[in-house]
Amino acid sequence: MMKKMRVGLVLVLVLVLAMLLIGCSQQVAPETETETDVDIAKHVPNTTKEKLILVFHTANMSEIDKFYEGLQYAYYFDMRTKMNEDMYLATVLTEVGSDLIGVRENLNYSCDALPSIFSYYREHGGYNTDGRCSGHDANQYLIGSKVYSNRLGNGDVDSGDGYTYRGGGYAQTTGKYNYSIITDGINHRVGSKFTPSDFANHITNTYIANLGGLGYWLQVGASDCTTMNCVTDKWNYYTDSREERNTNYNWIKEM
Repeated sequence: MMKKMRVGLVLVLVLVLAMLLIGCSQQVAPETETETDVDIAKHVPNTTKEKLILVFHTANMSEIDKFYEGLQYAYYFDMRTKMNEDMYLATVLTEVGSDLIGVRENLNYSCDALPSIFSYYREHGGYNTDGRCSGHDANQYLIGSKVYSNRLGNGDVDSGDGYTYRGGGYAQTTGKYNYSIITDGINHRVGSKFTPSDFANHITNTYIANLGGLGYWLQVGASDCTTMNCVTDKWNYYTDSREERNTNYNWIKEM
């Protein structure tokens, strides 16, 4: 009888141990913050809406709201200090003015200007029909499609890529290749699903233009800068607006 009890006790102990082991093996590991979770999170920027209203004084409140919405992702574009944000604001103010609207490249060229500016028209002609002269407006779609065709990642003239991916936004991003790089970076960090063409076609929207500007800021490594001249070198080296950029920055940083 005692032997049977010992065997039974052993079996019970084995069953208990097995259940404990099974329980341990089924424990769920603590949840960790995934890359996607990080990408779609928002951070409160150093810049307030009140400051944006002062800087971009001709922008309506709707544009201020859109810009501020995009600025909440600035952290993930390596813009993490007040100095970074102030330099970015000074850059945007100089590039597009105080209304915050993301501009598109103006292709309203005269007939005479086209061959003097673009090699395409010097080599292929057509400037008298595409340009603005003799009582007709410039055909901006054709101009863009031609002068930017077969370069910067664009297709041929018939693809229309040159016009779709003409300069746009706060950084005047140009070319399908450059729009693709910026768009991929934004999708990765914000959790969006923009296509390059969708992004390019909506680049005048303040929210989209701001994301494009943040993407370009990251691409050129502007956060490494400690002076406005350094940011300008990275953003637009050949600009003649250095004095204006520095004046804008010195004004903004004191707010």
